[in-house]
Amino acid sequence: MMQPVPFFANTENNLRCMLACYRSILAYFTGKTWSWDELDTLTGFSNDTAAWTLKSLVELQRLGFDIVMIEPFDYRKFFDQGEGYLSEIFSPAELDWQLKHSNILSIKKDIPKFLETINYECRRPTTKDIDTMLAEGRLVTAVVNAKILNGEPGYSSHMILIYKKDNDTYVAHDPGLPAYESRKIPVDLLWKAMGEGASATDVTGFRLS
Repeated sequence: MMQPVPFFANTENNLRCMLACYRSILAYFTGKTWSWDELDTLTGFSNDTAAWTLKSLVELQRLGFDIVMIEPFDYRKFFDQGEGYLSEIFSPAELDWQLKHSNILSIKKDIPKFLETINYECRRPTTKDIDTMLAEGRLVTAVVNAKILNGEPGYSSHMILIYKKDNDTYVAHDPGLPAYESRKIPVDLLWKAMGEGASATDVTGFRLS
């Protein structure tokens, strides 16, 4: 029987959803609760900007994690082409959010090490990929549009941590804000929040090596 997965809510500035998911992953697999300061260092997070995952994944791999990532964002292309590639992969709403709220323009330095280290497949993920990762004993992060997940208009990039599937419903820790512990998300709603195959969403599975 699966042990309970610790839950951590996002911080008040609503920019640490990724860090909250990683905090749960680290606590579940290692038994240690990392501080926000430790996670800021691990991920390269700054207080007003959401961090992309490249640096974090390399560090987690170094700590003994076996990581599988599926994402349509072509890091090799971005490394070669720079900012011009972004309008090719992102919708206008996604690109606007990324440029305003994330550190995407500063991640190029992390790409070579990421490509050397992480098991990364460049394609759009599906819910079947999530099912496969769960069956392998992984905790799974998924990048979604929080607005769709919450029945609102617009776009806001967000990360949740999926740890179980019951029939046609996923069970996930959603760090928010607002935060939902053990949130039940129907498969169809999750797929819609993932962009239904037309978004730059990513799905990443974690377990210890």
